[in-house]
Amino acid sequence: MNRKIIYPIFSRHLIYCFMAVISLHFLTGCSYYFKVETKTRVTAEDIRWADFDHKYMILHHGATALNLSKPEITDNMVSGNLSMLPNSRLQYKSTDPGRANRYKKVDIDLIMDQVHVYLQDSILSEIQNGDNIKFDVSAIGKMETYQKAKGRTTASWVIPAIGGTVLAAAGVVIIVALTKSSCPLVYIKQDSSFTFSGEIFGGAIYSSLERHDYLPLPGFEPTKNRYELKITNGLPEIQYINLAELWIVSHPQDVKVLPDRWGMVHTIRKPELPDEALSSAKSDILPRISMKDRTCFQFDEAPALTGDTSAFNTAVLTFTVPAGADTGKLVISAGNSMWGDYVFGELTKLFGNRYEEFIRWQGKRSPEKTLQWQKDQHYPLMVWLETGTGWKFVDYFDLIGPLGARDMVMPVGLSEALFTKTPDNGRSVRIKLESGFKFWDLDYAAMDFSGDTLITVDRVQPASAINETGQDVMQMLSKNDNRYYIQEKTGEEGLIIYKDSPEIPGMKKSLFLHTKGYYTHVRNYPNPPDKKQLQTMLVPGKFSRFSADKYAEFMEKKMVFVSDPRLP
Repeated sequence: MNRKIIYPIFSRHLIYCFMAVISLHFLTGCSYYFKVETKTRVTAEDIRWADFDHKYMILHHGATALNLSKPEITDNMVSGNLSMLPNSRLQYKSTDPGRANRYKKVDIDLIMDQVHVYLQDSILSEIQNGDNIKFDVSAIGKMETYQKAKGRTTASWVIPAIGGTVLAAAGVVIIVALTKSSCPLVYIKQDSSFTFSGEIFGGAIYSSLERHDYLPLPGFEPTKNRYELKITNGLPEIQYINLAELWIVSHPQDVKVLPDRWGMVHTIRKPELPDEALSSAKSDILPRISMKDRTCFQFDEAPALTGDTSAFNTAVLTFTVPAGADTGKLVISAGNSMWGDYVFGELTKLFGNRYEEFIRWQGKRSPEKTLQWQKDQHYPLMVWLETGTGWKFVDYFDLIGPLGARDMVMPVGLSEALFTKTPDNGRSVRIKLESGFKFWDLDYAAMDFSGDTLITVDRVQPASAINETGQDVMQMLSKNDNRYYIQEKTGEEGLIIYKDSPEIPGMKKSLFLHTKGYYTHVRNYPNPPDKKQLQTMLVPGKFSRFSADKYAEFMEKKMVFVSDPRLP
């Protein structure tokens, strides 16, 4: 059941205590947790992908830590100037990969801006302030960056923060979402523990919507020639997992690979940022989508600003297209928002005590009709290309769940594109991303115009798979058939082991979890259905407007929405 607590229904003492804690929280500044992501076997492309020339690089060698400024990378050689760390950086020069590191909001920019590069002691004898240094990428023992540990963050505020004194004076209603509408959760084994990696086949909440999913697994390394991961049921739902195979993609060192939603694997060699990025209200959103730093465009401009009665929000991106290019690959890092997840839960409540009956009916319905409703509401992230006759729909990015952003790719043919001349006599094209109100968080967007290069994809079936009671479920996960590994209760989990594939000289490996399945929510709504309001949801854009109206209602009533801190 998708529950929430509305604190004013409890005792005044509890309200005042809770509000005092929240007031203190705002006055002292929010606390955020960060996990350290470690990359071994570092390649030149890993460094490029980390956007190292736009970040603050701290070079470690033994006990020495210095700033590598003006870094450049040519082929496999890294060069730059070494200087002392300023006082503002000294407290952040050491990382602790074994725990979630806690910092205040004022520290976030510094933390997310840093890349820690550790040189192997056996390669260089010493480094010191003032050196001009040059070293091969093979000299790097590991590279570390910080990422937000979402499940450990004190609170995820969907509504803008309201000052503590205002809380006490205005009687703010605080809503805590205790569960969410999730999908199967995936954890990969790193060293001796399991780390949350993402959600699979998000939005496939009826049997008719069963679909394939391709989850990137960055940082997934083998231990004794095998990979271990878990698929878990973390929330009140029933999960039907048809297939779970590991894709081990071998590819050149200087490219990144990503599968599109159809399972075609593309190579990304040189993603180019947009020249311009404008929202529906013509706001410049380029600073928010130029780097994967969790500073997102949230598709949250009010209808009064956009002029769109459906509350659809857009990001219009302008890219310079190289001469001769007839295809681009749109690369984004994005995820579904917690707000969108919450408001979908509010929609399901309208079905009341007929919800389970509705789920069964949807399972028998044509998937095309259900998908069309989702697209009419812009629940998936819709992509359009500007042509000579207007905006032409290209495709959409599937729902992925709100617990973590994901890198995704979409090929975009440019044969019908409307090209505009650039100041240097080049040509540019415009791409539009469109979402319902606050359904998506867009962290990064770029286009790659290089051709796909040769890769090898090893599709590895499970070597073993057992559930939490030790039962063998491997045969249920090895093929795309009518046999399902069913997780009926919260807390059930499957441990799956895959064998590594042979190394290919000169190539690196990237891993993806290819799954197929669906899930259904377990809900128990006591009230009768709201048939009148449900009928309106058949109108295209109505769910998006429902989301905008709910958000405006929260703002008006000074509500604060807090996500469950138990979530990964």
